[in-house]
Amino acid sequence: MEDSNKYYQSRHFLRLLHRYEKAISEGVTPYMEADELTDIAEYYMTGKQDAKATRAIQAAIDMHPDSVDPQIFLARQKMFYGKIDEARSIIDAIHEQDDLEVIFMRAELLIKEDHVDEASDFLLEQTSKVEDSVDEYIYNCTGIFMDYDQWEVAHEWAELLKRANPYHPQLPIIEAEIEMGLDNYEEAYDMLKEILDKQPYNSKAWVLLAETCISLDYFCEALEATDFALAINPEDYSAILMKANAYMRDGMMPEAIEHYKKYLELQPDDVGVLISLAMCYNNEERYTETLEPLKKAEELSVNQPDREQDLFQILLLRAFVLSRLGKFHEALTNMDNARNFAQEEVMWKCYVSEGDIYLHAKRVKEAQQAFSDALEKSPRQADTLFSIAISYSNADYNGIAIDLLEDVWAIYGKEDGKFVVPYIANCYLRKGDIKNFLTYLQMAPSCDREATQSLFRDRYPDIAPEDYYAYAYKEAYGVFPDSSLEEKE
Repeated sequence: MEDSNKYYQSRHFLRLLHRYEKAISEGVTPYMEADELTDIAEYYMTGKQDAKATRAIQAAIDMHPDSVDPQIFLARQKMFYGKIDEARSIIDAIHEQDDLEVIFMRAELLIKEDHVDEASDFLLEQTSKVEDSVDEYIYNCTGIFMDYDQWEVAHEWAELLKRANPYHPQLPIIEAEIEMGLDNYEEAYDMLKEILDKQPYNSKAWVLLAETCISLDYFCEALEATDFALAINPEDYSAILMKANAYMRDGMMPEAIEHYKKYLELQPDDVGVLISLAMCYNNEERYTETLEPLKKAEELSVNQPDREQDLFQILLLRAFVLSRLGKFHEALTNMDNARNFAQEEVMWKCYVSEGDIYLHAKRVKEAQQAFSDALEKSPRQADTLFSIAISYSNADYNGIAIDLLEDVWAIYGKEDGKFVVPYIANCYLRKGDIKNFLTYLQMAPSCDREATQSLFRDRYPDIAPEDYYAYAYKEAYGVFPDSSLEEKE
């Protein structure tokens, strides 16, 4: 959990990096200490520059064959690529088995093998070896479980840290981050606000506050928090990313695109962000521009373990985009390829995608068969039916879409299913049925405010969703439905 980003921006590290890169550019590998070369390799890995990282770590191993740090890095690299047995062999060969980095690495390997409780028990057994710095040991163990999103176990270790050192300087932010990991965002929000009252220049807390606000749909406050973080450090790529996420969640796609691109200038190989950028382009119907980030995301993902879900998402999105560009056969090919990376529980999405492609090509019978297959495969009939309805609506078969949306509402029930109301309103608008459009639009904000805003924001810019009905009514009949809004105008 150490703030490595801050170290990578320090004068000390930048001098080391400059010296190393200057020598490499001249065809010479400079003599450096093992920890210095390992730091450089880790810096390259952070930026997804694998070839440069491998060269630096190999230099460290050649110069310092008995040093622990380069061996740990090499083992972690093997683990990252799913080569658990090779990673463990490297660890087993290290002489200093009581070295903390070796202990931590063994725990990480257990976590990667889904032996989380065994990893925790193993780390607890090693506590006796660090009697002089128990609190720092526990702090690092907490961080390991946080890094792997094992929030329940991390919470247990944070409680141990509180008992070992209730005044540990990192404890408040650890506890807040764990609450976020446990989806307790209201609690995390209050904790982070308290931290920032005492530490207004804590950029990490500002970024975490922004992330929390996004989860709570406090988008304006999220943007303010990122502005504070960027005022402290204009190159804080985590803050830039949170700002992009806030814009995207708030439906402000051009601003999101601008900030995702800025983030990718600093972290060019972040697959998740490349996908997010592609989704923003797609949302703006900038289909040709969507393809480039998808291509790079696929290139980065294809040879990495644990990337099946990313590849599935990439290929499905590309299939959608290609269909909108009129490339019917290419779209189907990408959709078929997506099946190779689909887990059984999401296979239905491939059939919905296939049906969507056929609908867009006006091949309705094939689309109906694909949608039928989707419903047969899906463990969540109502969710699948909703997706099918949206496909029909997007293809301008709005009568069918309305019938399906009403079926979804009936399946979910009157209260839980009311989220479909904004979509029904949109279908009636597209049909030109203004009377029914107004009826459903009037209900829409109280049924699903976010969806209402997403669907009609462009039609009614700078207007609150609760006022859409009044402005739509005036569009249709030339007057507002009541005098209060007439006075506003």
